[in-house]
Order: sequence, then C-alpha cells, then structure tokens
Amino acid sequence: MNITVITAFGVSDIDTPGISPAVLEIAVEPGQGRAAEDKLIVHAVAGRFQYVAGPSPDRFRISLDQYTDLYHLREALLEIAELESHRSVDISAIRDLIEDLQQQRGKTIARKDTNTIEDETATGFTGMSFF
Repeated sequence: MNITVITAFGVSDIDTPGISPAVLEIAVEPGQGRAAEDKLIVHAVAGRFQYVAGPSPDRFRISLDQYTDLYHLREALLEIAELESHRSVDISAIRDLIEDLQQQRGKTIARKDTNTIEDETATGFTGMSFF
C-alpha cells in the first residue's frame, strides 16, 4: 500500500469559516481494490470521513475534516495494510501518520480560533451584540 498526503488541514478564508479538509490518497496492490473498499466502507460512517475510488479501482482518495474520528481511519488503514502480501507499509508508519494528522488538526483548530478572535476584535463584533 502506498499512502500520500495530498493536502493537510488548513484554515479556510474569512468568507468560508472552518477548516479545509486533509486529503489522503492510497494505492493498493492490483486486485485488492474491492477488499480495500470493503474496509473503507466499514469505517467511513463511524469515522465520519469520505472516500472516492479512482481513477483506477486500486486507488482511493480519503477526505478528512475537523470532525473525522482518526481512530477509525487508522483502523481502516491497518486493515488494508494487512491485505498486502509483502507489507509495503509498516504499521508504525500508519500510526505516525495518524499522530501527525491529529497534531496538524489540533494546530489548525487553534489557529482558526485565534483568527476568529482577531477578526471579531478588528470588526468590533464579538457574537454577543444585541439590537
């Protein structure tokens, strides 16, 4: 399995508040696409992440947001790694990836909160105004 982080979490602009998603791309051994998708299906709903297959049946893009349960993503990736005959991805690499994503998301959320407070201060709107 090959895992590539296409984008990491980021802070959206002021017009679209929130955190932009992180996107991972995984590629599995030829012929393992269906089995990998079965693992993603099981964890996607509980883990609150989305995935799409393509352009080949052995490649997937996974979108994570600030509400994604990274435990379920980790479990899906570990189960997919077990499908491979020659274990090209080390289990510790998957754990390190999830830890890095958790840290990145935490930093991004903190930065978003700081930016929101600074924007409210600059505009004089604190969310507590009454007419």
